[in-house]
Amino acid sequence: MSATNWKQYFDKKAETHGASVQTSDYFNEESFFRQRDNTLRWLGAVSGKTVLDAGCGVGAFSEPLVRGNVVTGVDFSEKSLAYAAKRGLRTSSADLTALPFADGHFDVVLCIGVIQLIPNYKPVLRELARVTKPRGTLLVQTLNRGSVQRKLLGLVEKTKKFDTMYAMKDMARDFAELGLTDIAFLNQYHPFKFTTSGRSAGIVPHLLSTSFAIKGCKR
Repeated sequence: MSATNWKQYFDKKAETHGASVQTSDYFNEESFFRQRDNTLRWLGAVSGKTVLDAGCGVGAFSEPLVRGNVVTGVDFSEKSLAYAAKRGLRTSSADLTALPFADGHFDVVLCIGVIQLIPNYKPVLRELARVTKPRGTLLVQTLNRGSVQRKLLGLVEKTKKFDTMYAMKDMARDFAELGLTDIAFLNQYHPFKFTTSGRSAGIVPHLLSTSFAIKGCKR
């Protein structure tokens, strides 16, 4: 889909579901909250920080960070942003390839379930890294291209909203090229509740995890 079509798609979901996490394209609410809790636990304690939620939707993912931090949410769906503001996020309607923030503005930058919607993701990653402070954290969550389950679903799925998935090793390379160090992965295995984490992709996570998060520290 084009950016305009995605905007219309998520505006419509916000009109239909309001502030509910059903506005996001997760399997169900349980899947959303499990992934959110696992990811934020893996991120670690965040207090007194400036946080960017890039592609925040209705703000449900970063809502737990509002208490004790200044959280800014950016999205192109203005209807979604209205609900994010009610959750306590400072909101801005902007293009993720041209964020309206100075270099090194945020201590923590999150981009959850967004880049699979964008055919050319590298300009987005560059912008996210640009607005991350030196020694700050960039965390991106997306779909695993190597997943056996994803490949099997692709054989039977009649409609494909998500045309783009990513290899873990490629994403690690992209992070390194942007000056991020201490790169680590969190692997999730829907519908199972367990996760694995580590410094490398690894054969088992590469083949079996349905999605992964990657984080790094900016030099």
